[in-house]
Amino acid sequence: MAKIDGETNLNNMAGDGVEVSASRVPMWARPHVVFLLIAYVFSWALWIAGWIVADLTDAGDLLFNQDFVWRVGFVHDVPTALLIATAIAFPAVYGPMIGGVVASRMDPAIPRGSLRRRVTDVRVGGREYALVLAVLLGVTLPSMVITVATGTRSADAPSWGQLVGFLIAFFTLQLVTSGTEEIGWRGYLTEKLLPGRGFWDAGWLVGVVWAVWHLPVATMIFLQQGMVHLQIAGSLVGFAMGIVAMAILQAWFYERTRSVFLNMVIHAAFNTLPLTLVLLWEGSPAAVLTNLLLWAVVIYIQARSQRTARATAACSIASSAVTAPVATYA
Repeated sequence: MAKIDGETNLNNMAGDGVEVSASRVPMWARPHVVFLLIAYVFSWALWIAGWIVADLTDAGDLLFNQDFVWRVGFVHDVPTALLIATAIAFPAVYGPMIGGVVASRMDPAIPRGSLRRRVTDVRVGGREYALVLAVLLGVTLPSMVITVATGTRSADAPSWGQLVGFLIAFFTLQLVTSGTEEIGWRGYLTEKLLPGRGFWDAGWLVGVVWAVWHLPVATMIFLQQGMVHLQIAGSLVGFAMGIVAMAILQAWFYERTRSVFLNMVIHAAFNTLPLTLVLLWEGSPAAVLTNLLLWAVVIYIQARSQRTARATAACSIASSAVTAPVATYA
């Protein structure tokens, strides 16, 4: 049975094949609502404010993700007005972290210091890090092979030396920006929703609100890519399904390790590696194929977990039958 902070963890450990009875905490419990309000209001307000400033000053498209790292760190061609607008929107990513810290402090179910220990828990074993790497390569390598075989290399693609430097810089930045979302989504909300549910149900619940939280920034990015309304709607649906799959996968890893840090690494790594395709080849199918393979992985994990749980339950019943007292008659 898993342990955390020296006490028995009463979660439904279906992901490990062991079922433990535990009561479910309602999704809309007051501390959860506080967390979501802080995460949404803080992030949405800054994203929208940055967008408005960029529009009013004719600064151009806000810089997100790889565009920010490439233009600020490598090309150095960002106008002052655009840098200011981007700086306004940039801290929005910390909404879930702030919400998670505040909610954890006000929630009597979270022991004092528990969140900090889980954030700094890097010693989860080499097997878990190797498993993360295996899943990451499993869902991205097929896209790479197909893209290299059928795609056209971008005319302005960076050199291999630039690419390596860029990926290291981008991963590092992701770890301390988008990766901090995990303090809220996994360190607080998933931690609270796992008991009585297991990783699959908790992942769905967290995944939906996590996907909706991305709505303003995802819409901005799609608009900046020149998409029209129907394209944006379809892309948002696909993006949301990818987010839900990631939430399930990360809930599984979190249930196994109770390490927020490991999930920060997962978040940063899954945001980084697919960029290799985007930067080097035009028309890469990386996003679509990666999402499909990610769903295949989490469905396999769920099926395997259910088989393990059924086998464990059957062994428990058989063991009880063997050790049960036999009635005798005088």
